[in-house]
Amino acid sequence: MKRFFTPFLIIAIGAILLCIYLLFMDETGWGTFAAIYIGILAVVTFLIDFFLKKAKVGLGKIFLIQLAIISVIGFIYYYGERTQTLEISDNFEKEYVSIVYGVENEKGLSINPFTWTKTIEIPKNGILLTSSDFNTNLPETEMKFNSGILLGSEQTDKHLVEIGDYQLELNNKLYKYRSWKIQEGFCCAHSSNEVKERTVELIAELNSVEKASR
Repeated sequence: MKRFFTPFLIIAIGAILLCIYLLFMDETGWGTFAAIYIGILAVVTFLIDFFLKKAKVGLGKIFLIQLAIISVIGFIYYYGERTQTLEISDNFEKEYVSIVYGVENEKGLSINPFTWTKTIEIPKNGILLTSSDFNTNLPETEMKFNSGILLGSEQTDKHLVEIGDYQLELNNKLYKYRSWKIQEGFCCAHSSNEVKERTVELIAELNSVEKASR
């Protein structure tokens, strides 16, 4: 009973083999660090497998428990990888892309806890105003052209740089926004002056929208 192969035992053996490969074959310089984490995974999975067998739990129950643990961990991991894709035109000329949240009378992003992927079209001026709450967001963000080419891929020398989350004030109301920078060549950096300049641009855009709605 204690010698049969289970999912966790297979994972532990595979992790140990991968550690050996990384320690002796990897030439990137990160092999040792990766081997440490993978080695911890191997030890943990082996110990869980060992104690389950020590408790004399039936074979079927051991498989169910281990598969349930793997499923939960896998779901949590992939749930954290949900991705929103910002789509820009192929001839997009702006350097920055921003989404301003909580703007009345603007369209929502239609993102909810069950949204796995979402494509968000960005206007030509690089500023998207939305009525959605600031927390209406997916964990990962990427950007692509209309042609489908992803920034940061081998098909383009342009990269997406996340500037961060900020807020601005207009007419005694606070708006939160996220900004990204489209950078060519060396990646990835931005300055505080760029953030200030972008904030001024967003205030001007919001101001013009508010005036037009009056």
